Amino acid sequence: MVEKQSSSPTSKLKFNISSLVDKARGIYGKSEAGLAKQISAGSNIVRAEKDSDFVLWSQGDHWQKLTGIKGIPFGRIIQIAGKPDSGKSTHAMCFMSDAQRQGVLVILWDAEGKFSQKRYDSKIGGNSNELLVIQTNSIQDGVMHVANTIHAAKQLDPNVKVLLVWDSVGASLNSKEDSEETEEASNQPGVDARDIAKAVKKLNKTIFRYFNKETGEHSIGCLIVNQVYANIGSVGTKEKGGAQLEYLSSLILNLTRKSDLTKTRAGVKVKHGIVTRAKVKKNHLFDGDDCVSELELEVSASGIKLFGKGKKDDDGEVLEEEDD
Repeated sequence: MVEKQSSSPTSKLKFNISSLVDKARGIYGKSEAGLAKQISAGSNIVRAEKDSDFVLWSQGDHWQKLTGIKGIPFGRIIQIAGKPDSGKSTHAMCFMSDAQRQGVLVILWDAEGKFSQKRYDSKIGGNSNELLVIQTNSIQDGVMHVANTIHAAKQLDPNVKVLLVWDSVGASLNSKEDSEETEEASNQPGVDARDIAKAVKKLNKTIFRYFNKETGEHSIGCLIVNQVYANIGSVGTKEKGGAQLEYLSSLILNLTRKSDLTKTRAGVKVKHGIVTRAKVKKNHLFDGDDCVSELELEVSASGIKLFGKGKKDDDGEVLEEEDD
């Protein structure tokens, strides 16, 4: 058995890394101080941790328990995926209202045409008057509108922070589906993956275009809502959009609807919400030793919270879990 070496390797370099970092950073001017900070010794790399680095999640503590981070970090693409009615859009709306309370411009690319102004304002606590909405299910048009809108916002205020929410990838049409000249769908999966890959790369390019070279900070965060479908020829499910979307997503949270949540009112059983299981599929933002594997959540018209059997609703009525 080979014993594990306990000591660090001895450097054979004729100079230390700190001297090299200082030398390389010295090439950049004062206006590029943030750009120069991209060069550093490995021991000095610190992940985003300040509140200002995130759109902070304020709807309880399940997000940080699952992901190890405070919310959606600026400069990253975050993906929430799942089957219909699993809590994806509710998560998105909660992040949108949180962002608005933090003074962040929210741009909603509503590809499904299902945004509810009434629910967002009265139940989630958002402000639809301060929300910019792009309504198109065309991938090509949508990503163009998003980029142009962010550019316009940055012209009005170079320091504005932006949260983009794309809801959803699954409802967005690729270039062939969006064409009036063809009904051909035999190669849709391939076209989907190609067009979504182009769109996500465009979004990623826009994120890094507005990286602040002076401060070294990002100002654009991106939340993508996605669908999962059966993995044909294998077991399990996978997200729509192909490898490029999965690769550029720093974190993927999968939601699985488990059951309805009901309560009895005046002798009649009514649906109050759903119970969904949240599990992190990919996380390149957490560097701890371990984290919570999965949690069960209660999703209702008013938002999201941890689910617990025997709990009561705001009216004091007992909640019941009803299996599908």
